[in-house]
Amino acid sequence: MYNINYYWSISWYDGTVINRIWQLSIACSFFIISGITSNFLTPEKNIKRGAFTSLIGFAITIVTFIAAPDQFILWGVLNGLGISMIITGLIKPFSKNRPLWIIVFIGLFILTYKVPRGSLYGLGFFTNLYQKDLFFLGFPSQYFQSSDYFPIIPWSFIFLAGFYLGKYLMSKDFYGAYGSDSLLAKIGRHAMPIYIGHQIVLYPLVTAIYLLTN
Repeated sequence: MYNINYYWSISWYDGTVINRIWQLSIACSFFIISGITSNFLTPEKNIKRGAFTSLIGFAITIVTFIAAPDQFILWGVLNGLGISMIITGLIKPFSKNRPLWIIVFIGLFILTYKVPRGSLYGLGFFTNLYQKDLFFLGFPSQYFQSSDYFPIIPWSFIFLAGFYLGKYLMSKDFYGAYGSDSLLAKIGRHAMPIYIGHQIVLYPLVTAIYLLTN
């Protein structure tokens, strides 16, 4: 839909309530599921996974800067996920199964959701953070631009909600010993190359269809 909307403007895709709910549900499920899976890894592996994911995110930044500047991505979803994985790896040795933390982090996500949109601008200390363009933290300046943007605040909060949800589910033996090795599990083991490759396939395909029909 993102690629189609780039060439054929879809009335409900940009700026509508339906679109915002759709986009938010996809992004939140992305972070929550990734947070849940952090429970299956050691703290060290979570940190390594986060570093690797972040590096791919920075590579996408470079590629979009060179090849698609009109769709430039700075601190996109992979950087948001990567830093959340690192944070989770650091706190995992000290974390316990406390279901209340699920509610706490969901609440923090809701409360801070509009911080990257400047909701705290004009409030003394926070104004200084925006002016310093601490975009990675969630305080972008008025000149910051990115077609995909997932800063630490608020997105690490929803990731941590997923982490504590996963911890609770494991305490209830929701997954059995390791979970079932289903088709989805097999696909999930290749999530990163699928994510990276989907635009490599879809963007030229949609572009070709547009050129052939116009």
